[in-house]
Amino acid sequence: MALLEVEFIYSPIVNYSMQQNHVSVVRKLAIKNTGDVDLRDIKIELDGEPEFAFTWTRQLEVLKAGECFELNTVPLKISSTYLSQLSERIAGTFTIQVSAEKQPISTSHYPVSVLAYDQWGGAAVLPEMVVAFITPNHAEVLKIIRKAAPILEKWTGNPSFDEYQSRNPDRVRKQMAALYEAIASLGLVYCSVPSSFEESGQRIRMCDTIFTHKLANCLDISLLYAACLEAVGIHPLLVFTKGHAFVGGWLIEESFPDPVNDDGSLLTKRTADGINELVLVEATCMNAGSQRSFDEAVSVANQKMIKEAEFNLFLDIKRTRFSGIRPLPLRVSTVNGWEIIEELPAKERENISPEAITAGIQVQDVNKIIVSKQRLWERKLLDLTLRNSLLNTRLTKSTLQLISINLGQLEDSLANGQEFQVLPKPADWSNPLRDTGIYQLLNQSDPIVDLVKHEFTQRRLRSYLSETELQHHLTHIYRSSRQAMEENGANTLYIALGLLKWYETSASERPRYAPILLVPVEIVRKSAAKGYVIRSREEDTLMNITLLEMLRQDFGLNIGGLETLPKDESGVDVKLVFNIIRKGIMSHSRWDVEEQALMGTFSFSKFILWNDIHSNAEQLSRNKIVKSLISGKLEWQPEPLTEEALDPSFHPTQIALPISTDSSQFAAILSSSKDKSFVLHGPPGTGKSQTITNIIANALYAGKKVLFVSAKKAALDVVESRLESIGIGPFCLELHSNKSKKSAVLEQLKRAAAITGKSSPQQFDSEAERLLATRSELNGYVQALHQKYNFGFSLFDAFTHYSQLTNLPDSVTFTAAALGDLTTNQVTEWQDLVGQIQVIGSVIGHPFQHPLEAVRVKQYAQQLKADARQSLLNNQSLLNRYQQNSVEVCRVLRIEPLPTSREQMEALTQLITLLLQLPDVP
Repeated sequence: MALLEVEFIYSPIVNYSMQQNHVSVVRKLAIKNTGDVDLRDIKIELDGEPEFAFTWTRQLEVLKAGECFELNTVPLKISSTYLSQLSERIAGTFTIQVSAEKQPISTSHYPVSVLAYDQWGGAAVLPEMVVAFITPNHAEVLKIIRKAAPILEKWTGNPSFDEYQSRNPDRVRKQMAALYEAIASLGLVYCSVPSSFEESGQRIRMCDTIFTHKLANCLDISLLYAACLEAVGIHPLLVFTKGHAFVGGWLIEESFPDPVNDDGSLLTKRTADGINELVLVEATCMNAGSQRSFDEAVSVANQKMIKEAEFNLFLDIKRTRFSGIRPLPLRVSTVNGWEIIEELPAKERENISPEAITAGIQVQDVNKIIVSKQRLWERKLLDLTLRNSLLNTRLTKSTLQLISINLGQLEDSLANGQEFQVLPKPADWSNPLRDTGIYQLLNQSDPIVDLVKHEFTQRRLRSYLSETELQHHLTHIYRSSRQAMEENGANTLYIALGLLKWYETSASERPRYAPILLVPVEIVRKSAAKGYVIRSREEDTLMNITLLEMLRQDFGLNIGGLETLPKDESGVDVKLVFNIIRKGIMSHSRWDVEEQALMGTFSFSKFILWNDIHSNAEQLSRNKIVKSLISGKLEWQPEPLTEEALDPSFHPTQIALPISTDSSQFAAILSSSKDKSFVLHGPPGTGKSQTITNIIANALYAGKKVLFVSAKKAALDVVESRLESIGIGPFCLELHSNKSKKSAVLEQLKRAAAITGKSSPQQFDSEAERLLATRSELNGYVQALHQKYNFGFSLFDAFTHYSQLTNLPDSVTFTAAALGDLTTNQVTEWQDLVGQIQVIGSVIGHPFQHPLEAVRVKQYAQQLKADARQSLLNNQSLLNRYQQNSVEVCRVLRIEPLPTSREQMEALTQLITLLLQLPDVP
């Protein structure tokens, strides 16, 4: 026999309310062939006993060995007729029979409890199903409302139950109190509830049963009161604690994001005095025998919330309705048994005028594009490759797709300054399919549509992610956008409205998605409880010009009419923009506009550069530098910076120098004022930022505007701080960073407009003349110091050259006559003579111990030359004889070696002299 492994996950209870609200009873069915043989012609049957469910079958051609067949949701049809007739709880069975080739191979049985028509299964399994027993359209509910109207009129003078129209929480509270008093006047007798009913469930008395028997326990009367609140348009709440239930209602038009919540603090914070967003009411105070007022019932309910250990959960009725849980129809007893009567409020048909259609849009065809240097620049700036998320958006950790219905309303709300909280997907809703990375559009029949529309009015947006995934994505996007702002001063966070679905070629199978409109936003973390909030950055909505350029260059689509985005009453006309795109791509098969919304970080810094080049190309080409870059050759003759004395040429009123400057910096400042181009170069600490500050200040003084651009924000901050220190900070306008929002720009303009003069023009002129006199005096000293005299030197030159000499006195004195008669030629002659002496001295060496040292002749004559010649010849002869005699004497005296130095020769001479003085010896 074949071996099968069956996994069957299902709801342990089935009742009429689950069938009416299309709750899937079977969550998973998996059958695995654990044998070694393939199974063929397989038939799977799922049946319910007794007949509360119709038989479900599924055919499989083959189930190979080791293979598993799995269904996450089995569309098992439950019999509404059977469940509506059921008056008591019965035990049932699910039977799963598997056969192969018409032979049974496996049979499994699973117990299930089939509940009565009016029986709730408890909080253990789908607690929100209790909301189906709240029937606001019941006839008895309408009687209670009519009975409460005079009470409301007595208190307020107005009997109308106008729910939240007055925008007054106290008015809503009095409506709840009037309904409370009307139910209390019915005299409903309290009866106890089963033990642990909140977990295991109980039989619920419907409205007709309550009014027939005049009996109601805490859950019965809470459901009745909730039905009355819902009937008049007030959003009710149902609270479960240990062994007890009571009710509440919103005092403002609001609802919780999730239908079921187990956090009691969500209620206690909103019921606090001074907050008063909702009110809780102890329903048993409306039973017969209780004389407690509405305020007392509220106090009792609040006291029960203090006991945190006994709190289980609460339900938001309005939110559960958005999940598709509707009230049960009325069941009445007839001769033919129980019959179901749908009670729907009578509505008159409204004659709604159809919306006006949009007029046809004409899109111009594109001509052949000439690839110029400008076009190459634009293409490099825009990055028209698929790496660019502005052309190929995918769902990554840097993008977050939002569940959106009306993108025009979203853009209008953001433009009006509204803030939106981003929430995870509803826990009771499964995701739609993803189409190559993007979630598909919601079907209008999806019950989540009404929830999304309602929560949009509460300034909440839903995503397709779970709570954990959403927090990770928001945190990453928040940090990335903040880092980009701090490092580059540029916002990269946008909400993309609308996606163009396009294909690279007609044969491409994978679609690409490109954003159409980009709304600049920012993420703010309000609090840990509220989480992240998104809001507009007070900047204009932008068209994705990268997309338009890609369509123009790669597909020849010139979509006009979007250079300036069309406007409607509240902002950009989103619908018209989408239709212009649709008209432009009409001839491209499979291309379309997806009305989706994405939030993410997009690199947008180069778009501004592209727009400047594209829109102002002619004006930019007038600039000689830009023209040279376009033509590839130098289009002007560079002018050298002047080196003349600039200081005396300018009156103090002609130039503003709030910071001290030297001559080179002054030359740069004057060059900038004359519209000259130059490079200011210097190592750190040489005063470049001070020079830039003076250039900006002087330009402002001359009535000019200055654009200061830097690759690093730190350089901007340094100059800005210097401008602040000299008092012209209010005239500086930051064009990016976190101060580039409209409100910040307006505030900066306000600061500049509020600046008042601290001194009068007459005082300024007087101070300028004083500065001129002081400067002229100082310049006199400078001129005297550097003035060139007749002999070619200035005092500065003399001081400089003399200071370079060593071992000289500190001062040297010249007479006025000597300096007055001295000329440049004389100085030149002296310099030449000194040069000759230096050359001769280098040749003969130092005169000390020189052979000619003994010559003392001071005057030269021709006879002196002849006498010197004869003396030299005589001395040479004597020297030869001296050398010969010295050798002979040394031989006789046996002196070896022969003397060579002057000292040795003098010693030899002295020895001979002494020998000659001796007497003769025989």
